[in-house]
Amino acid sequence: MAHTAIILQVRVASTRLPGKLLLPLCGRSIFEHILVRLGCARVPASIIVATTEDSAPRIRSTAERYGVPIYIGSENDVLLRYVEALRAYRVDTVVRATGDNPLVSIPYIDRAVKLHEDQGADLTLFPLLPYGTGVEVLSGAVLEEIHGKTDDPFEREHITQYLYRHESEYRVVRGIPEEKLRRPDVRLTVDTGEDYRRMCEIYDALYRGEPISLHEVLQYLDNR
Repeated sequence: MAHTAIILQVRVASTRLPGKLLLPLCGRSIFEHILVRLGCARVPASIIVATTEDSAPRIRSTAERYGVPIYIGSENDVLLRYVEALRAYRVDTVVRATGDNPLVSIPYIDRAVKLHEDQGADLTLFPLLPYGTGVEVLSGAVLEEIHGKTDDPFEREHITQYLYRHESEYRVVRGIPEEKLRRPDVRLTVDTGEDYRRMCEIYDALYRGEPISLHEVLQYLDNR
């Protein structure tokens, strides 16, 4: 039986906003909120945190509390980190998530996996969702193939770029979300201090102990 897993790539030592993964949002770290949201998805069998040697000690206790294993891999070669993690945990289909996105869409994780399977895709995404709320679903075999093909540092750091640059060679499927969520103009990621302040405002207004829905967030932002 195929093993579908979320591989969450994280580093504490981010360049633009150092330590952002551990910054608080309503009493929990950004890392915790991401783990909770990813854990609400129904289709993926497991979550694996793919991180670096310097980051692991700072996130290990939180990951253990949520029952999520940590794989320690290359700091700069993220593609290698993914490939080694999928080999270690025998993952066939990878849901790629990142540590920037404490509002990652729970329903669209499952929708992306289903669309990926239905279409026999190599890469599946919903690019019209608000920026920072989607995931990418990839075939593990395709990741292995890319690993053997590219030495480009950019493509190895940003693991799906090879597919976008050579799209004619692969089956890339772009799903269309429901109309109300087609808001790629809305930025809901945490990469800068301004992003973090905005995310704090959203969480302070809407968080009540359960994951916030994207519909709530967009309604709140539109009403401001």
